[in-house]
This record gives sequence, structure tokens and C-alpha cells, in this order.
Amino acid sequence: MSGVNFKFKALENIGVSHRQPVGNTVPIASAVPLRNPTDPRSFERIKPGSGTIELEVMDYVKDTKTLRPLLILSPIDFPYPPSIAFCEMMKRNGFRVIYIRRLGFGGTPALPRQLLTESNVKGGAAIMAEVAVIMRAIAMMDLEDVVLLGVSSANPVCYRLCQTCPAIGFTVFSHPTFNQDTFEAVRPIWIQPVARQIVLTKLGFKLAARGLRFKIKRNALSFYDDFYAKSAADLKYRLANEKDFLAAATFVEQIAPETLYYEVFHTLAEDPFLRDGLFLNVPSVVLAGSETTTHWLASAEAEANRLKVPFVKAPRGGILTAYASPDSLLQVINTQAT
Repeated sequence: MSGVNFKFKALENIGVSHRQPVGNTVPIASAVPLRNPTDPRSFERIKPGSGTIELEVMDYVKDTKTLRPLLILSPIDFPYPPSIAFCEMMKRNGFRVIYIRRLGFGGTPALPRQLLTESNVKGGAAIMAEVAVIMRAIAMMDLEDVVLLGVSSANPVCYRLCQTCPAIGFTVFSHPTFNQDTFEAVRPIWIQPVARQIVLTKLGFKLAARGLRFKIKRNALSFYDDFYAKSAADLKYRLANEKDFLAAATFVEQIAPETLYYEVFHTLAEDPFLRDGLFLNVPSVVLAGSETTTHWLASAEAEANRLKVPFVKAPRGGILTAYASPDSLLQVINTQAT
């Protein structure tokens, strides 16, 4: 069976057709509440297709008439909605925050195991299946003229989604890794090939998943403090939203090694999808926080130029730039989105 045929078969198995347009809205299942019953960021589970696949969706406002959808896909490190303050700020400025917690990142199963084999992850079948599922969800919610926000590791899905989904009007790639050599910072230099082998293989990720669970169980907030150590604004956001990060850690701890491998592979490995001029006719922008290394910023800007996507540097933030600098995010959308 060829890779293409396998991908189409897998999509059909989860109820997503590659031949016909997406259908109309279907009923949404009962709400899946967060830990705090007074938190307005409640989730609902939706079935984007005729199969058993489910997604968890947080729709902060549900205003389909006056507010433009701002759709956020969860990254691996923080599968939790942005703060209430962020959502309220966006609401005041004309945006309806919608957050999709992706497959395998929360209370729903991961992509089918047959899609998460090493060959299908590397060959792109898995990520295109996820794109198809999210496209179906966008259609079910009747979203139009969407502003798509990719945060960190969610960007590989986002830069495929914005190329294929007509409902996406503008995309912000926040802190993406566009074929940048993230292993360059590993020292000593001689250990870099070993680090690549460990990080980019499924066997390595079984070990990594164990270490991740141990770190989170020992001290979840310390895990995030280490992760965001380069950015004072990211750490400030973490401190202001401690309950959110504790809740997010419980989800991260449960992520299966196969899903972890899938996500990090597409974040760190060289991606042939990112061909020269890819975003020339795609309304989009890269938003990079200034609180990271000079090398990372320089390489990110160089790759953005190659891909023909505008590059904007925010004065604050790193991995969480979009959340830590919401004023910069709004400025980018208001000045560059059509």
C-alpha cells in the first residue's frame, strides 16, 4: 500500500472524506468542565466525522455574529487555554477565542496508532490526518474568516492547515521552529549527534516520556520554570496563572510516547514541506518574542524571509510570546490581517 493510499484510508477510517466537502454542523456532546466550575473556559467534546475521533473545544464567547474567531491549537507543553484576562482582552478587541485541545493532549485519545508509526510520522500521513480532523471541526462550528494562532509546537499543523482550509483568513505563527538547528545550543559539540538520535527516534521518546512524567510529578511548576527560563515575560505569565499550569501539567503527564514523538519530530526535524516561498500568497506572519537567544532570532528571521512570511519581533516573551505580549499579538493582527 502506497503512503498516499494509506493516508486516504486512515482519513476514511476516522470519518473524514478526502473527496467531498465537509458537511454541516452536527450536535455537540455534553460539556467537559474544567477543574474550577466558575471558570468560563469550559470545554465541549465534538466528533468531527462519523468515526469515534473526538476533539475538546473551548469557545469562550460563542458569538458568531460580531466577533472574529481567533482559533488556537494546543502545543505539547501547555495544552490549556490562555488566561481569562487574555480571552477578555481579545473579546474587548473584537475576537472570539476558540481553543482546540488536540488529539492525545487531554481527555481524548490520540491519533490512531497505525498513523503514529515512525514511517507515517516521517512521511507526513499522521500530520495530514490531524489537519483533516481540524478542518472538519472548523466546518462543524461554521467558522469563517478565522485568525489562526499557532503557539510553539502547534505550528507545523498550523502551516499546513492555513494552506488547505479556506476558512482561515490569517495566520500568526508564534515562536515557530522553521527548520532551525535547535541542537546547535547543545554542548559539548561532540554530543550533538547523540542528542539528535535520542530526541528524534521513538525509542528515545519512550525514555524521554518517563523522564517527563518524573519531572512533572516531582514539581510541575519547576518543570515550566525551566522550560520558560529565557523569558521574564513568560515566567511572569506562568506566575500569574499558576492553577492553569498545574492543570496543564496533569495533561502533559498523560501524553503517550507515540504522541510526544509525533509532536517533537515535526517541531525539531527538518521539514521538506517548508519549501522556498511557501507563504508568498498566504496571509500570515511570524511573531517572535525578543526574550530568547540572538542565534534563534536570527535563524528564525532568515527562515521567515526564505518562506516569504513577514517577521515581527515582539518586545517581550519567548515561547509564550502570544500570551505574554497580547498587545503585540493584537497589533500584528490589526495591522497585517486582511
